[in-house]
Amino acid sequence: MFFKRKEKLNIDSLRNTFDAQKKILIEKEYPAMLNMSLEDFNNNLESLWKSFSEKAGNLEIEIKGSIPLLLVAGGNLQEKIKLINGHTELDLNNIKLNKTVEKFYILLDVEDGTKMVAKSSKEALKRFGKENRSALNLDESIALITYYPETLKNHYLITAGSFYNKDEEDLPLLWLLDEDHNPELHYAWFDIAHGSYGTASYSIKFNK
Repeated sequence: MFFKRKEKLNIDSLRNTFDAQKKILIEKEYPAMLNMSLEDFNNNLESLWKSFSEKAGNLEIEIKGSIPLLLVAGGNLQEKIKLINGHTELDLNNIKLNKTVEKFYILLDVEDGTKMVAKSSKEALKRFGKENRSALNLDESIALITYYPETLKNHYLITAGSFYNKDEEDLPLLWLLDEDHNPELHYAWFDIAHGSYGTASYSIKFNK
């Protein structure tokens, strides 16, 4: 059996990713969506980065994903779906995020679901548990598509960190099946395994 060696985080490289993602949020008018001035928006993110860099400066992790850092913003789900040119006919009141949603936080070592394509979310969650990873919730999946929209051209994204209904049998699904090939929020079954579906995950979460 072969084990990957843990790597020390490259804070400078992560800062570049952080800044690029912050720029995209500003371009998509997240400050206005969050009822924040641009100055307050930047100050909040700088405070988050300062806290993160102090905590993570000497951290070593085993890299499993292709996205080193994901900046996640809270806010209204319906508005955030519109900001990725998406739409949904689901009742968003039925979506259970399963996690406290801060205004901003950081995920490290995100795997976009490619490794879990054709595996059910039930199977993926078992794998994540063994690897000390967590499935993305819907806020996090929307962040992923905000920065990396090409992901949905490779595979659709099941969000196993959230549930769609009270029975916890349906999961939010982002796909491109509308007539204009824009993201649509639909749902998938917990135990479905499909060659076009993948479940994304991350290693570590940081907040202020």
